[in-house]
Amino acid sequence: MKKTLLKSIIVFSYIYCIGYFLFDFPNDTFVMRIITGVMSFIFSCSLLLKILDNKKEKELGSGEK
Repeated sequence: MKKTLLKSIIVFSYIYCIGYFLFDFPNDTFVMRIITGVMSFIFSCSLLLKILDNKKEKELGSGEK
C-alpha cells in the first residue's frame, strides 16, 4: 500500500512537471508555486536516484564478469 502510494506520487510528479515545462500552467499564485516546487523536487530526486541506481547496477554487472 505504501509502496503503491509512493510510486503513484512519483508518477503524478513526473506528469505534473512535464506538463508544466511543456505548457507552462498559467495559475502562478503562491500556492501553485509551492505545489510546483514540491513536485519539481520529487521529480528531480526520483530521477537522480534512478540514474544513480542504474550506474550502480552497471558497475556491479561489469564487475562480476
